[in-house]
Amino acid sequence: MMRRYDPLPYGHPTIGEICPACRRAFAVGDEVTLIVVGPGDDEEAQERAREGRPYNAVCVPVHWACATGDKT
Repeated sequence: MMRRYDPLPYGHPTIGEICPACRRAFAVGDEVTLIVVGPGDDEEAQERAREGRPYNAVCVPVHWACATGDKT
């Protein structure tokens, strides 16, 4: 289940970055979620992932509407 984060506040570091799903910049007030990409290049995280154990994953933010289709 994805988490719906609170609207982005002024000054958030994600503001101005580009959503990989729609190619629009994140703006103040946008609701986002994080999409898990995987363990990245961290060898320990890769090993834990292969073993089915918890690991710290690389994630990317996307607009909530892009990830879910929910525009409310």
